[in-house]
Amino acid sequence: MKNKSLDFKDLDNYLTNKVNKNGSISSKNVFSKITEFIHTGNYILNAQISGSLFGGIPNSRTITFAGREGSGKTYLALNCCLQAQKKGYNIIYCDTEAAVDYDQFVKFGFDTDRVRYQPINTVSELKYFISNLLNFLKENESKGIEVPKIMIVLDSLGNLATDKEVTDAMTLSTKKDMTKQQEVKSLFRIITVELAKFKIPFIVCNHVYAAINSYVPQDIISGGSGILFNSSIILQLIKSQMKGKKDSDLKYTGIIVRSKPLKNRLAKPIEVKFHISFFTGMNPYVGLENYISWKNCGIERGYILTEKEFLKCTKNEQDHIMQNNYDFVFEDKKLYFQPKESAKSFAVKHLGTTIKPNELFSPTVFTDDVLKELDDNVIKPTFLFPDVINIYDIPEYILHDDSNDTNTDILDY
Repeated sequence: MKNKSLDFKDLDNYLTNKVNKNGSISSKNVFSKITEFIHTGNYILNAQISGSLFGGIPNSRTITFAGREGSGKTYLALNCCLQAQKKGYNIIYCDTEAAVDYDQFVKFGFDTDRVRYQPINTVSELKYFISNLLNFLKENESKGIEVPKIMIVLDSLGNLATDKEVTDAMTLSTKKDMTKQQEVKSLFRIITVELAKFKIPFIVCNHVYAAINSYVPQDIISGGSGILFNSSIILQLIKSQMKGKKDSDLKYTGIIVRSKPLKNRLAKPIEVKFHISFFTGMNPYVGLENYISWKNCGIERGYILTEKEFLKCTKNEQDHIMQNNYDFVFEDKKLYFQPKESAKSFAVKHLGTTIKPNELFSPTVFTDDVLKELDDNVIKPTFLFPDVINIYDIPEYILHDDSNDTNTDILDY
């Protein structure tokens, strides 16, 4: 007589009902599942973070914007908050630098009645605040009360003091504070899982500092390993200046931000660039110019030719156009696309005409249909991880013996 075996589903039901209701069979579990993405305000930045132009900041995850002063961290955090409000989120902005105020929220276009400004000074103060917030949400949820959608911003982690640092200041102690990294680790150990439970995206702005005694100059993220381990995405923002026009009184009109992924669990670590203007903010379409082509989305440097202009082309030019299927019909007119890398204009298929470079970054050019076409044809294949990685499909040149190499990563993206 065979002994009766315990079915795994019965075990799962016991664990769920008697031990911990947060867990379950993975096909049913939505505890840490990303249920929506929040637009960052720039499409190529969305792609870098999530692998899609229509993605962005994932709810239930921690994302860190790290960089030197003036690299756009606060601006980007505020922009993400504004986009989050459009999706029904309420904002809790934890400020350690006295960097923002009511007037700034108004200028950005916030519904200020759905923003809580929270000054924070120490790590323990932040831990106390978020822990009590999460406990309050749990108490209400247990009563069957629906909790609101929330996004939390910490600006910035690097400026948080510790209790020891505050005490030392009052006692004139000059002993080095060795407690901050441990306190930051404790903070994230306590809040990370609970933030995921309530689908609360947590944006952390953080400082970087130059490494000491390093042969290769590099920036180090402040705060220790707590932020490194618990962030799903870490972007290092590196700025350069956007120069003004020759006849302008302003030497610089904004910054060009190079976003370098130091960690990403959702997409391949591919660098992107976007602009932040002092006058117009962040154009959502800047950065897409590096991925467009006629075959991908019907936009490329070159010219739109009429039938008459096409007939004036050389035979080689005509053959090239026809062999690449660059002929098309627009409003019952037969037109042709002639590519040219040095052209000072862009051909736009759905407009049936050419435009100047300064007209490129607009919703008229990058319509929803164009963005979807670009996303499916280029962005997702470029940025998303493959569903299954087969070791035999990995190019041979990135498989190497690292026994004598300081870089221990086998896959070098």
